[in-house]
Amino acid sequence: MVRSVAFFGAITFIELFWIRHLHSGRGVAGVALACFLVGGVAGTLLGGRIADRVGMVRTVQLGGLAAVPALVALRLTPGTLLPLVFAVLAGLALNVPFAVLVKLGQDYLPGRPGTAAGVTLGLAVSIGGLIAPALGAAAQAYGPQGVFTILCAIPVLAVLLGLFLTEPEPSPGG
Repeated sequence: MVRSVAFFGAITFIELFWIRHLHSGRGVAGVALACFLVGGVAGTLLGGRIADRVGMVRTVQLGGLAAVPALVALRLTPGTLLPLVFAVLAGLALNVPFAVLVKLGQDYLPGRPGTAAGVTLGLAVSIGGLIAPALGAAAQAYGPQGVFTILCAIPVLAVLLGLFLTEPEPSPGG
């Protein structure tokens, strides 16, 4: 859920951040959203490869750790073009744990794959969307840069929660 809040917050406000805070045109703001989403695709694919090498729990933790500096750099980098690099990196970092969290949920509940998918995909993704109006209130009060300041802190919570995860027990015969 925490990853989803950061992801939905970024896709909801990244264009406004570019237009109102970085003073770019709408075209560059649209490119920023595309860069973030392309990074997300790469992160989803990369997360599986990382998990195969270092384990699922470590991958979730690494994604959260990588998201913090990527979001901070996105928030603090001036200009309209250089921050695009950090939009890609933030999208990548936030999505490294995505597919891995789905697999972890299925491994934690091996006899209930539907429930696991409902929690990891349905509930978690929905919570991210449900929090977006609260971020909207923050945007009204502090501007889109205020939202991105909040988004910088959200992965810290993901990292802390990730410390409580354990690698699931191997299934019998698998």
